[in-house]
Amino acid sequence: MAAAWRGEYMTSSARSQKYTGLCNQGATCYMNSLLQSLYMSPEFRKKIYSWTYDEKKHGDKSSCIPFQLQVLFGKLQISGAPYIDTKALTKSFGWDLREGFQQHDVQEFCRVLFDAVEESIKGTPEENLINTLYEGILTDYVKCLNCKNLSKRHDTFLDLSLTVRNEFDKIYNDSVETALRNYTKPDNLTGDNKYFCSHCNSKQDALKGLSIERFPYILVLQLKRFDLDYNTMQRIKLNDKVTFPQILNANPYIGEWKPSVPQTAPEEEKDDEEVKEKDQISFFKPPENIDNLELKQMKNSNLEYLKDDRDKKPLQMDQMVKDRIINHQTEERKRVQREEIEKYYIEGEYVYELFSIMIHSGSAMGGHYYAYIKSFEDSKWHNFNDSTVTEIEEKDIRKVFGGETSTKSWSSNYSANAYLLMYRKVSPENIIKIEDYEVPSYIRDELVNLKNKETVEAAQKEEKYKTWTIKVYHKKKEITLQIKKDSPFGAIKEETIKQFGINDVLPENMRIRGYSMYYDIYQEVYDETKTIEQQQIWNYKVMAVETKNPNDEWLQYDPNKITVRVSLWTPEMADETKSLDEKTSNPNKILVDKKETVSYLLSLLEEKFGIPVQNQCIVKKSYMGMTTKPEFVNSPQNINNSLSYAKIYEGSAIYLENCDSIAHSKWAEQIELESKRYTIKFNHPDDQPNAINQMDYSYSVVIDCNSTMLHLKDSIGEKLKLPVDGFVMKRGGKHCQEIKDLSLKIIQANLVNNSVIYIERGKPTKANEYRVIFSIATPAKENDGDATLNRFIDVFDIPLDAGTNVFDLKQQLCKKFNDMYPSMELEAKRIRLREKNTDRLLRVFRNNDPLRSYAMYEKKNVAIQILEQDEEEVGQNQIIVVVKRWFPSTWELSAAKELVVKKNSTLEEFGQVIADTYDIPYENLEISKNNSTWNFFRTDLKKETFYKTKNMLGSLTQSPWYLTLDGSLFFIKDSTEQIRDLTPEEKKKYEKTSYGSSSGYGSGQTWVYKPPKEESVKIKVKKQTVEDGKEPDHDEIEEKNKEDAEEAMDMEALI
Repeated sequence: MAAAWRGEYMTSSARSQKYTGLCNQGATCYMNSLLQSLYMSPEFRKKIYSWTYDEKKHGDKSSCIPFQLQVLFGKLQISGAPYIDTKALTKSFGWDLREGFQQHDVQEFCRVLFDAVEESIKGTPEENLINTLYEGILTDYVKCLNCKNLSKRHDTFLDLSLTVRNEFDKIYNDSVETALRNYTKPDNLTGDNKYFCSHCNSKQDALKGLSIERFPYILVLQLKRFDLDYNTMQRIKLNDKVTFPQILNANPYIGEWKPSVPQTAPEEEKDDEEVKEKDQISFFKPPENIDNLELKQMKNSNLEYLKDDRDKKPLQMDQMVKDRIINHQTEERKRVQREEIEKYYIEGEYVYELFSIMIHSGSAMGGHYYAYIKSFEDSKWHNFNDSTVTEIEEKDIRKVFGGETSTKSWSSNYSANAYLLMYRKVSPENIIKIEDYEVPSYIRDELVNLKNKETVEAAQKEEKYKTWTIKVYHKKKEITLQIKKDSPFGAIKEETIKQFGINDVLPENMRIRGYSMYYDIYQEVYDETKTIEQQQIWNYKVMAVETKNPNDEWLQYDPNKITVRVSLWTPEMADETKSLDEKTSNPNKILVDKKETVSYLLSLLEEKFGIPVQNQCIVKKSYMGMTTKPEFVNSPQNINNSLSYAKIYEGSAIYLENCDSIAHSKWAEQIELESKRYTIKFNHPDDQPNAINQMDYSYSVVIDCNSTMLHLKDSIGEKLKLPVDGFVMKRGGKHCQEIKDLSLKIIQANLVNNSVIYIERGKPTKANEYRVIFSIATPAKENDGDATLNRFIDVFDIPLDAGTNVFDLKQQLCKKFNDMYPSMELEAKRIRLREKNTDRLLRVFRNNDPLRSYAMYEKKNVAIQILEQDEEEVGQNQIIVVVKRWFPSTWELSAAKELVVKKNSTLEEFGQVIADTYDIPYENLEISKNNSTWNFFRTDLKKETFYKTKNMLGSLTQSPWYLTLDGSLFFIKDSTEQIRDLTPEEKKKYEKTSYGSSSGYGSGQTWVYKPPKEESVKIKVKKQTVEDGKEPDHDEIEEKNKEDAEEAMDMEALI
């Protein structure tokens, strides 16, 4: 079944590589390198396959990590594709598109992935999968050198991080063996650093170190190439040379540290020429008895050209030769490694075979990951570089040891070298190959389903690519056709007849042509027997239906001819209720060669319309900025010149009349009149915006630009059948200003031809009125900002006369509110009107003042405060302030409280009022004024300047607060209360987070850039629970439209 399925899944083209690659989603090369290494670990792949998916236990497939790993490995094993994508797996991680472009450390990702897999398979027979393969045991110990007592603690590890270079401790590891030896080397605790031994009951010299008790089956070693330069405080990459053996003898590093450990013999390093020469000797047999052969010099009579060395290029190695070299190297390496394994086995069981080298190419600031992985099936090494997988030679492995000679880079800080190594323990139980039949049957079925889905989607995509969208016009109506581009052009005609329902014209008397909507003229002619693609018709082409009388012949299409639109003067053209465009919407059309002269055009018009050349008066529009004027085509200077000289092009409109003199031209009068008449477009107030929230201004009136706006409004009302006082006009759109002064002329109101006016129902605002937006002010919520005092619920906007008395306005508002919400029962004496900016209540509207006292303007925002008791009038010499008390010992803030104080109070008097209100001893009171609600956090209170106002005789309107407007916020505290340090939870809650810091504008300090913190890699494991036999609910509850919901609740509470 697997073989049959493999053939079904494989693409039609033969595979060019033995193994399947992985697509890079943007910066997921680190993930691809690790996934390929895990896939090429037969034991890991087998254990992943042995896990069984159960929807009831493990939830939806799309969020189940082990299932998606099975699918990925199944595709890598039996898909036969050159590469596959990893989006389904990363989706199960809970990643979005952004994560695909975030690069991470491959070792960090390895640990996070193992944790996620472990969490996902918990409670199944395979729950120890990771520990069985990758877990080792080490001991952290301290040994007293006096009594020999050993204090130790056991721990486990999934990988070992080996130092490359440590300048502080003078450690320079040039090989993995040296690094392992230094990893287990104990530190001497002597002198001031002696260890207190509980057995000796005194400080003693001691040894402190790590002892490896057991190596895992698969040993993962990280070479710590990323470090911090303490001089520059910058992250750097260490490209030092660190060799690693392909067969690692780990037995010397087990147990107690040994002062002298024999190092694994490093592979003999040869340069490329030596290797090349050795390989060539293996394949080319030298001639026999060469000493007795007579050698002759060959002569060439032709002139020989010798190339300079710098112009010579190395020949590309033939693939067959390259394969023979790799096969030879592999067999030779296997022979040598068998001997090494037999030798090392004498010392113990911990002999390891290298099979994966994850390589980082780049600098500490970023780079690219790829992996050299050895296949256990044939022992050949391959380069897994995202979607590309190629065989490599032995010399390529030596190139990633590191060091300046390993890569030809412009800087030693930028290089490609080994970063993460994987070794497998050599054992009789080693698995060499995972057969196709070991892929779980439900995974094979899943892959078939996925392949079928991909095939359908590819077919749909291909079908969409083959389908053209064609727009066809007929009698000012339009249809949109979906036609395959390999269809004959006649299919467009058939579908057009069908959709338009054309039955009054025989098919042979109609044809489909290219069409210009702008000029309303026919263009290209097509062959109905050829395909759309053959005639190079592009997608979204516009066409139109052309018809003829049964006995007429089709006009031949000549691309060198232009269509000129000709409008003849008739008495109906004098109708002033229509625009010129409306009156000439159906012109005559004549074809004329674009290279002809005006004189030829005149003769053609005489032939077509019967008007003698000497009686013809031909006018065209000449545009000057936003206005037009008549221009005579048959003026003497144009007669013998080309059409282009007279500015007659494709689609040009000309106006023809029989006239004895151009001075009496009626068309010229109409164009002059038209230049003073505007077409004004508008909507119906009951019309709704379209799908992209744009209004269709489908109505229009034609009016003299010197008419008044009142005349225009009358015309619009007559057209829409609406009373003039029942709708509002806004210039340009819904959110633009209302047109209030109807005495203005249209040209004075900054309207031009084809201007748009938005119409909405409502009471229009008069010239001395202003449209005011009202909202209800409610107290801020606990989760709002610390300097936020109110929330606002917008309720309505109404036009108001600037002379309206404030108390009269309150009565109007109460009536309107009580009509809208009868249960609110608002009273004018229990509301207060305040000016409002974005998030603050400002100046109070006093009852006896007219509105004009408060700088009225269009769309002014006014807030309504609902009071619990009758309003106490705030006098001219009084001001409202808002106070919050800060408790430094708990970091709590009290609710905001409004206080009315005298504007001319001294600072001392102001402080006394606050001290009495909050029962704080006056000598302990400290006050700070908040100047901005934006970006204010509670921790900013530590940096605020607090003043003790006792004995401060300055005025509130002077330094340091310059208090002139209502609504200012003050924070107060008791100076005897100590500021407590914040807990981590409080810091997270109260502190601001930003990528940069600034001391504020005008402070004289420099803005300091702080680079964004590097994000750690995260994988979300979706936990599945089943309670009381119910199916698990996979829906995640999200807070949507939270602000709207809270506003509705606030409104309900008010009602």
